[in-house]
Amino acid sequence: MSASPPGSAPAQQLAVRAKVWERQADHLVMRAREQALRQPRWQPFEHLLELSDDIADALEEATFLMSLIANNHQQGWDMMVHESLSRLAQTVLMATQEHVKALAIARCLGTASDTADSDAFLAASWNVLHAERQCDELLRAARRAILAAVRDAPALMLADNLAGTLELASDRLLVAGYALRDVAFGAEGIRP
Repeated sequence: MSASPPGSAPAQQLAVRAKVWERQADHLVMRAREQALRQPRWQPFEHLLELSDDIADALEEATFLMSLIANNHQQGWDMMVHESLSRLAQTVLMATQEHVKALAIARCLGTASDTADSDAFLAASWNVLHAERQCDELLRAARRAILAAVRDAPALMLADNLAGTLELASDRLLVAGYALRDVAFGAEGIRP
């Protein structure tokens, strides 16, 4: 039996952790559904959690793909492929951080909030939108780099799937961001 390639163990561990987090997100959605059935005012939060679960699904799939790639499926990947996928992943990371920031700010928004809180919330939301638009272009650049360099079918498929899944995560972040904005600026604010 051959040894695993260097770097595959951390990627495998990350994929396992991501699967656990994704299952936790599923359980939060189920709890929110139960809560929304008992108290209709929880319905916007249930919807927001469902959309957030979609983000978790995409990110978990991306970590799974990275674990496969780390298992010696990078044949033909040149520096351009690595850089283009890295830029895409970094942009999704930044969008995720901005979404988390918006969530944290939204918890405090209400009729008594000052303008600085609303401005910070809108800035974080705008950053998610901007990142999603960047990811559209970064996906195209990644696909061009992948097609120019990779000839090995499994490596090509995994690279393209990773790029597409990362871009999907940015789409889902944007959708959740719009829903968050609707909840935060709704009549009752973010507090259930």
